[in-house]
Amino acid sequence: MKINKKQFWILAISYAAVTFILNNVLHTAIGTILMQLSYLALATGVILCIYKLLKISIKQSIYNRKK
Repeated sequence: MKINKKQFWILAISYAAVTFILNNVLHTAIGTILMQLSYLALATGVILCIYKLLKISIKQSIYNRKK
């Protein structure tokens, strides 16, 4: 299943709005869970980005060494 950019941004903005309302305005437990899920997703994204950059740099250094 592939979603296009418009659907992705609608989903992302809706998630952010629901999380903000439930966590900061209403102070509910569901809002807290959604906030923790957001932090987990952010941490996962940062770790994956670092992993990809290290993987590319290691491949590049091995390629340059063989040359």
